[in-house]
Amino acid sequence: MKTFPVLLLICLLSSCMLPLPPVASQNPAVEVVVPMQLQAGTPQVVASINGHGAFPLLLDTGATMSVFEPDVATGCGLLPTGGHRVQVRGVHGSTGASQAMMSTMALGQWRATDVPCLVRGVSSFRSGGVGSAILGLDHLRRYCSFMTIDYQRGSVELGFARAFQPRSGAVTRTPLRWANGLPVIRVSSGGITWDALVDSGSSWGIVIDQSLAARLGHAQDGVGMGHDLILTGVGGSVRADQVGARTIQVPATMLCGETHPGTILYVMPGPRRVGSRFWQGTRLTLDFRGNALWLER
Repeated sequence: MKTFPVLLLICLLSSCMLPLPPVASQNPAVEVVVPMQLQAGTPQVVASINGHGAFPLLLDTGATMSVFEPDVATGCGLLPTGGHRVQVRGVHGSTGASQAMMSTMALGQWRATDVPCLVRGVSSFRSGGVGSAILGLDHLRRYCSFMTIDYQRGSVELGFARAFQPRSGAVTRTPLRWANGLPVIRVSSGGITWDALVDSGSSWGIVIDQSLAARLGHAQDGVGMGHDLILTGVGGSVRADQVGARTIQVPATMLCGETHPGTILYVMPGPRRVGSRFWQGTRLTLDFRGNALWLER
């Protein structure tokens, strides 16, 4: 049987912090709930930009800013602001981008104005594909008290006026810190602890790098992902075997107040992160006001 290449998305933007002008925002008095769909294992929401569309956006907690491919930017009337070009760094390298501004962005009942964003100089993704338009965290964190990605019910909830209150059931609360504007939690296995990015834009589960795999006693072993798997993300695309991508299994990992026995870890390029495959089946909340991650099952 012939094996076809599989295209899987890994999106991560880091160290892309810019001095940003104030963002005018018309915050609703109550929470805003918008539908969410999973595409390539990652959450997608629909927004209207500059009165155009409804544009599907990858909701990427691993992105500091919203980033658009050139063709999407043209379609929604995004114009460069004339600021300095910047480098957007991702898991497979970096690419140039221009600063731009969304005059308006409507996400459900929330309408924000003058929202800074970036437009890539060269396309990294196929036209209209996952990752061609990324909704980052900068203005969400600035104006929302919390954001819940409900992988159970297919929705995203934005809170404005009140602090987050979990529903009844199995709930854990984990301290959340911010590194370059991105949410980070602690993960441990076998007495070794590391920081991991909470990255909804990654379609994988718990991802570690080669050096951490060696510290965990898995310097060379594991199962390779094969040469038919193409990993695509900011900075380009690579074959899994070219970067030594593999899976290993550890006796257990501990994160978010839970122990997960027999955990599969993905050894890949880029920063250590926890992607959407791990969070599926949960309600994942980034509590911006309380600096906590809430997990409801």
